[in-house]
Amino acid sequence: MGVKPMFGNGVVAAQVQAFQENLEKAILFLLKYLGEELAKYARDNHTYTDQTGNLTNSIGYAVVRNKEIVYYSATNQPGIGADSALQTAMKMANECSSAFSLIIVAGMSYAAYVEAKGYNVILPAELKAKKDFPAAMNKLMAKAKGKANELFGNVL
Repeated sequence: MGVKPMFGNGVVAAQVQAFQENLEKAILFLLKYLGEELAKYARDNHTYTDQTGNLTNSIGYAVVRNKEIVYYSATNQPGIGADSALQTAMKMANECSSAFSLIIVAGMSYAAYVEAKGYNVILPAELKAKKDFPAAMNKLMAKAKGKANELFGNVL
């Protein structure tokens, strides 16, 4: 009398694969949400006089995975600012780790100069990100851990 398997070949692997894909989708969704919030926060809280709109329009974000931009926010912004932001985000993406990354960028070449003069460009968004990002990721990871324990038993 042998042990009769309850699962066919690959069932557990398929469940693990589906769990991983859902977790990656949740991470992408969270990064897009945080990116939208942070870019809007930077645009709404700048302290410089926006004469051409290019600097404000160059504020955007990119979600990066394995050094590749998988989502870029500012494709619908008018003017040259959005193009500059994309070029800056692409340069920064090459320096990211192989994991997921969120890049908040002000793409105009003079953004750092404006900020060095004491005006807010993206610094408020950076400070907000340092506070909000870890809390949001911890919440997501706690949910993922709970779901993993539900699906696969108390393994984590």
